[in-house]
Amino acid sequence: MKPADRAAYVERYERRLREHGHAPAALGWGAGDREHLRFAVMADVVEQAGAASVLDVGCGFADFYDHLRARGWDGAYHGIDIVPGLLAVARERHPGLALDEADLAEFRPGDEQAFDVVDASGVFNARLAEEDNLVHIERSVRRMFALARRAICVDFMTTHVDFRHPDAWHTDPAWALALAQQLSRRFVLRQDYLPYEFALVVHRP
Repeated sequence: MKPADRAAYVERYERRLREHGHAPAALGWGAGDREHLRFAVMADVVEQAGAASVLDVGCGFADFYDHLRARGWDGAYHGIDIVPGLLAVARERHPGLALDEADLAEFRPGDEQAFDVVDASGVFNARLAEEDNLVHIERSVRRMFALARRAICVDFMTTHVDFRHPDAWHTDPAWALALAQQLSRRFVLRQDYLPYEFALVVHRP
């Protein structure tokens, strides 16, 4: 992510954190149980892949870790985010959990470190000012796939909507499927859990 886009992204979430504290609204995720519906999709991938380790890109408060633990998963969780305030809350809630302030493009795990599943939720929904969104998404998804031993899961707002906020980015599911086909022959697109959103799951062969 280019500097101006990164600065705007960080400020957006720091402002929401000041307004809402530790709550889904600070992540722009709306009211109700939407957060856990998204988490359930990602957790299904973790379970189906038999994953012993997860990299959570844009981990925020590390709430996905809590969701996984509530489902009985006891693997190794690693979260990265570029928003210091969100990470501060996550570290206060989970001392000792592996949480790094890092951009996905710059994140370099140790030589022996890889992750069975790499996920990202809600991180590609903002319109960028300095960079083409599709270029940024493709680069990021390819990086996620390079870091994953078994599968990746990433969600988007779909273009199949009747309203778009001018600051939001909506991804065409057909474009996402075409990207998945470049990475693997094993992929799933889920648009059955929330209106106006979809998740792309790409498995290693």
